Amino acid sequence: MTTQHAILRGALALGLFALVTAGSVALTRAVTAERIAEHQLAYQHRQLQEVLPASLASVPIQAVLESAFSLPDPLPLGHRTPQEGWRVQQGSEAATILPVVTRQGYNGDIRLLVAINQSGQLTGVRVTHHQETPGLGDDIERSPRSAWITSFNGLSLESLPPSGWAVSKEGGEFDSFTGATITPRAVINAVHEALRYYQRELVPQEPAP
Repeated sequence: MTTQHAILRGALALGLFALVTAGSVALTRAVTAERIAEHQLAYQHRQLQEVLPASLASVPIQAVLESAFSLPDPLPLGHRTPQEGWRVQQGSEAATILPVVTRQGYNGDIRLLVAINQSGQLTGVRVTHHQETPGLGDDIERSPRSAWITSFNGLSLESLPPSGWAVSKEGGEFDSFTGATITPRAVINAVHEALRYYQRELVPQEPAP
């Protein structure tokens, strides 16, 4: 075997190895991405059911998903593209779930689900995505360590004056976190805006006399 043939053979072997390695990496990424997407979807489904009032807790997730409707002008909820909400009803009980995103977080976007009943009261708020600092901003998540997000339950626009929708150190009614004010402030503002959006866009208005 000549030196030239040996070099060519080595180059072909190296190229084949690189091709196989790249293919393996791409396949692993595709499988991993699919699994992550499945887990994120399952997590969102659980969150959809968690924000519903107790009277609607038995509604199957498939029925919740089938209750989707197009949101009018989703920009106030932080969306730049068309979005769907969910209007869940069982008997005389009903609640509307709104997807909300705020870009006021300390480390980027915070995505929420906000559920509001027929009386305009919050029945649940959950964070579905965030990148806030562990041990500080992540207390916006519902966990054994933090129930802060449940402090919205039962509130409506009439429950607090506009100035009350703020952290306590800024004169509001909500606790802030030690060393973290930006994150809870972002969530409070987003939930308050969701209530105003619901009242403005989704509640039938009385005709003028």
